[in-house]
Amino acid sequence: MAGEEKGRVGRAGRGGAMLRVCVTCRWQGRDSLDDSGVRPGQHLHDLVKARARPDQADRIHGIVCLTHCLNACNAVAMQRGKMPLLMTRMAPDAAAADALLEMLDRFAASETGEVADAEVPEAIPAARPLIPQGVGRGRPPS
Repeated sequence: MAGEEKGRVGRAGRGGAMLRVCVTCRWQGRDSLDDSGVRPGQHLHDLVKARARPDQADRIHGIVCLTHCLNACNAVAMQRGKMPLLMTRMAPDAAAADALLEMLDRFAASETGEVADAEVPEAIPAARPLIPQGVGRGRPPS
């Protein structure tokens, strides 16, 4: 039973804050892949994973398309009971990777998932709730 519990808690960051980085993003104004054939979103994801502390590494995952392609590169911080935080318009570089790791910690420390604009690093040009407060997630009654 203890092994099952340990495995369950470690999967996909259950109960803890997770960071999902879009691996299909193409950076603003660049339609081509880099010389290695890697999309900018994948490059950013790889940088974030490589620069993560051990306690962060298992909470970082790639995601295929956040549908904010015109504002790439994109990532979202998520945790059960909190409003997801979408971060956009990032360059696929080390500064953005470090900023995302910083935001993962700030998001995790926040009670609601909100992070004040003044606390968002410059390497993240835009950060906003993925679903604005007051907007329901459910389908309207039919």
